[in-house]
Amino acid sequence: MAAEWDAAAGVYKNARAASSCEVPNPLWIFGYGSLVWRPEERWSDYDARPCAVRGWRRYFAQLSTDHRGVPGAPGLVCTLLEDAPEATTRGVAYRVPDADADAVLDDLDFREKGGYTRKIARVVFDDGEAVDALVYSATRDNPNFVQGLDSDDAAAVDKAARIIATAVGPSGDNAAYLLNLADALEGTDPYLAALKARVVELQAS
Repeated sequence: MAAEWDAAAGVYKNARAASSCEVPNPLWIFGYGSLVWRPEERWSDYDARPCAVRGWRRYFAQLSTDHRGVPGAPGLVCTLLEDAPEATTRGVAYRVPDADADAVLDDLDFREKGGYTRKIARVVFDDGEAVDALVYSATRDNPNFVQGLDSDDAAAVDKAARIIATAVGPSGDNAAYLLNLADALEGTDPYLAALKARVVELQAS
């Protein structure tokens, strides 16, 4: 089914992420946002391995009206953009058992209905092994993408931080999402560190 947009709700009408790829087999999922620090409960027994993707950059540039914000007062969540050839972005890859694959994909497609598209990324584990993994990417052409926030310059960081510092949604405070992610990946992502510092500064004032 084609992904139709519900502008009022800020999600796809069919309540599913879009797809632009075949599902890899075996199924690995690359987590670069909340899946880094809070994987799904059913994933507790899955093989979870720290890893990195090259050529992709993580930014808080995607409006969230169904998790970390609400329609009319959206929050900001991560996306992973694949047009950064010099970048390396760390996260966690999860090996989904074959028997669970359909259910996991169904859950993730619903969870990422706010503008994300399934894509494939080549992830490299810390021991050098590499596999293809499914990644949910909110690309620049989706309606919830905020132009100009795909940058680590001071103005973009400040603009993103001002949204994150105050937004709240059904899944909780927007700031908690950022702070937990930044803490989980401490020392590996200067952009996350700068964004965290600015949010903490804004909340303190």
